[in-house]
Amino acid sequence: MVVNENDEPVGFSHVYNKTLELGKVSDMNGKFSVLGNRGDTIEFSYVGYKTHLIAVNASHLTSYLKVTLPRDSVLLPSITIYADKNFRVPLRQDGPPLIIPGVSIIDPPPPIKAGDFYVGSNADNGFLAPSVGIYGPITYFSRDEREKRKAIEAREETRETISYQKFMAHDSVRIHLRERFQLDSAQYNTVIYRLHTNFPGIQRAYMHNEIWNWLLSYFERTAPIVRRNSMIDR
Repeated sequence: MVVNENDEPVGFSHVYNKTLELGKVSDMNGKFSVLGNRGDTIEFSYVGYKTHLIAVNASHLTSYLKVTLPRDSVLLPSITIYADKNFRVPLRQDGPPLIIPGVSIIDPPPPIKAGDFYVGSNADNGFLAPSVGIYGPITYFSRDEREKRKAIEAREETRETISYQKFMAHDSVRIHLRERFQLDSAQYNTVIYRLHTNFPGIQRAYMHNEIWNWLLSYFERTAPIVRRNSMIDR
């Protein structure tokens, strides 16, 4: 069980076996169960608390374990709140914005690329009226160029997800997850569909241990719900 210094449960804390590269998340009451062997290093962490490490010994394999996470002090920058909404710092309705060192965040201008628009002034182009221009050759907007850009974007998206797709294509992954969480084929597909809908970013993961930990954590939470719903439908 994971608790804080007041002996209160720290729910949904991260429990990670660094030796086996296997992670779990404690339940809302801070309780957890994770696979470990003697000599493994287990890491406990949660936002706002200091990370805690233990080396598994013989007593950990047979006894109840309570882990206390001390709070981690974070010094945040000060802010000022004014009751009058019309009194703002800085208040500058006209002219360029006021830059406050250490407070204002100045983003660098994005790089210019073909197809970008710009608005010119009389000082820029010598004309009395403002003008609009386009960077790059006019062929950028041709049908062939548009199709090329679509192909490049599709190839880039495939490159980002190819590692995940190859990992999920292994029969051993599907068989192990179905047997471990007692799912039939339709139930397994439902869990995968929900995973991709709720967490589409998982498909861009490329480290196998990261993908596997994601799958175990999500299946552990979602598989019982899917099985229960299937029984109700029947």
